[in-house]
Amino acid sequence: MATLQSIRKHGAFLVIIIGLALFAFIAGDAAQVLQPHQNSQNVGEINGNKIDAQAYQKQVEEYTQAINFIRGGNSLTESENAQIKDEVWNTLVTNTLVGEQAKKLGLTVTTAELQAVIDEGTDPLLAQSAFRNQTTGKFDRDVLMNFLAEYANMDPEVMPAEYVDYYHQLYNYWKFIESNLQSSLLMQKYESLIAGAQLTNPVAAEYNFNARNSHAEVAYAVVPFNSIADSLVKVSNSDINKLYEAKKELYKQSAETRAIKYIDVTVTPSQADRDELLKEVGEYAAQLATTEDLAALVRLANSTEAYSEVPVSENGLPADVVAHLDSVQGDEVYGPYYNQTDDSYNAFRVLSKVHLPDSVQYRQIQIVDADAARTKVLADSIYNALKSGADFAELAAKYNQPSEPVWIATANFEGAGISGDNATYLNTLFGMKKNELKQLPLAGGELIIEVLDTKSPIEKYTAAVIKRPAYFSNETYAAAYNKLSAFVADNQTLEDIEANAEEAGFRLYPVNEISNAAHTIGGVQGTREALRWAFGAKKGEVSQIFEAGENNHLMVVAVSDIHKAGYRPVEQFAEMFRMQALADKKAEKILADVKGVKTMQEALALNGVKSDTLRRVSFSSPAYVSKVPASEPVLSGAAATLEEGTLSTPIKGNGGIYFIQVVKKSNGVAKFDAAAEQKTLEATATRNINSNTILNELYRQGNIEDNRYLFF
Repeated sequence: MATLQSIRKHGAFLVIIIGLALFAFIAGDAAQVLQPHQNSQNVGEINGNKIDAQAYQKQVEEYTQAINFIRGGNSLTESENAQIKDEVWNTLVTNTLVGEQAKKLGLTVTTAELQAVIDEGTDPLLAQSAFRNQTTGKFDRDVLMNFLAEYANMDPEVMPAEYVDYYHQLYNYWKFIESNLQSSLLMQKYESLIAGAQLTNPVAAEYNFNARNSHAEVAYAVVPFNSIADSLVKVSNSDINKLYEAKKELYKQSAETRAIKYIDVTVTPSQADRDELLKEVGEYAAQLATTEDLAALVRLANSTEAYSEVPVSENGLPADVVAHLDSVQGDEVYGPYYNQTDDSYNAFRVLSKVHLPDSVQYRQIQIVDADAARTKVLADSIYNALKSGADFAELAAKYNQPSEPVWIATANFEGAGISGDNATYLNTLFGMKKNELKQLPLAGGELIIEVLDTKSPIEKYTAAVIKRPAYFSNETYAAAYNKLSAFVADNQTLEDIEANAEEAGFRLYPVNEISNAAHTIGGVQGTREALRWAFGAKKGEVSQIFEAGENNHLMVVAVSDIHKAGYRPVEQFAEMFRMQALADKKAEKILADVKGVKTMQEALALNGVKSDTLRRVSFSSPAYVSKVPASEPVLSGAAATLEEGTLSTPIKGNGGIYFIQVVKKSNGVAKFDAAAEQKTLEATATRNINSNTILNELYRQGNIEDNRYLFF
């Protein structure tokens, strides 16, 4: 129990308000997701290993549970859930690829190695865990070990159910960390093995030192490529194909992608919709002033703000309500009014304004028995004993209750709809004075509460808020749907849509490349069905209307191109290679014109020439020529090989043909240390051989097929 108290954050774990303390389990309904695909249960394949959809979903659920535990149970957004699915997939791929390599090499992570990392406690996975020392904020091995010992000896029959549930969640959270820690250690071993194979030698060390320590002042004359008109050179398809073939491996893709064009219609409320909503909120505002059951009225009004019987700070109220609080005198209704920030219509009633602490430090003993009379007798006995000076910690331990004090802040429950025993509990707790002891009877048993400290008294409000974001009516939605439907019916091909969309009042959005691993089209949530359609359609095909977003988007998709797995066609890069071939042709022409140049004076007399001086040019960094402008690494290399006063031969750079002459060469003050330089080279090589470069190579060589879009 003591370990649990040290792990809990800000005292958010309330015995009564389980919903505010336990962490949600949000990952989607796997069974529902899988139903349409009973004949194919594999979400992908990694080097021939088929990935079962249910196994993948289980890992998604475990990851989601861990994230929810860390975040305190806050619901995840659709984009966050999508990110988790990607993280799980990438981890699956990484662990599979690295695991295969490790098995071949005989690499493993032993229990002793894992324990050594836990004992050291500096690994980021541990540092970010819940097992931290409350004083230092750092991972504490003793906190973890105490928890694991308590969990192993836990008696579910004696402990309150909510504590048992919390312990199970915390244990699952640790197993998640432990599994990821083991995978991380195996990756580190594999990375270290490859990095350790990097060698250097004295010759390379001296070369590296000179490249860094030596620099030159260089005069240059350049004939830029853009000084020659494009019309003076001719680029053929064979020139483009030749350049493509030389760099073909750069344009190989492992999975199929598609180019699409889509129409996205956002349905918005009409003026008639807004007028009707304002009228409706006005009717509820009138009822706010007289009704006794405010919680029921707020629910009936479909307000986005839940009603709470517990006073909250200004932070627990919408900003627009806070802005109007000074306009309310006593128990009265304000509104209806429109708030432009969230496009909503509102009304609210402030029932009370009180001065209460923002945070309370307390401890408690919960008494629960199947017989209510026995519960009352036992609670009275404990309460009277404490009033007579009994030790709280000893009594708590006697009844298997935690005795360590915890803090609870107003922020822990603001925004939740709280009523009944939950409201009674919190109102009692925040209404107690420092060092006060109370016995509180509730439906679930009796509580003995002792408040040890309070801090930061603030103004709090009990308010009923009706907030209704503007929304379109069924008639408005139908009108938008029918307009788009009529357009699609009259334009069945992509060519027709491209020709007529603008005139019909629709905008056509292009996406040049999208993979089946995408979770949305155009950033619109709920477009997975449209994505599935796009990867099952033929080039030029036009979809039906998809309903997306928060039921406020209508989307039509057309497939404009299909990029098959393998080498991308040269046509996709024709313009880029045409520009490169154009520069090459101009270079050939300039080189033919400058054959007779022997001196810098002759170079400076060339047509279209530009000149200047570059200072501190070194072989370890590329020269930048502002007058072209272009980065020119080739000049750094040439300057390193030239003697002072010697004119170079014509040099083809990125922006033109250069002549350079070294005006002066200098050396830095550093002294060459062969051993130190070799270590520097080895360290650089090790940094370059990191997990990203290793994984990129494993991915490139691996046979990876991602079909998650069919399921999720």
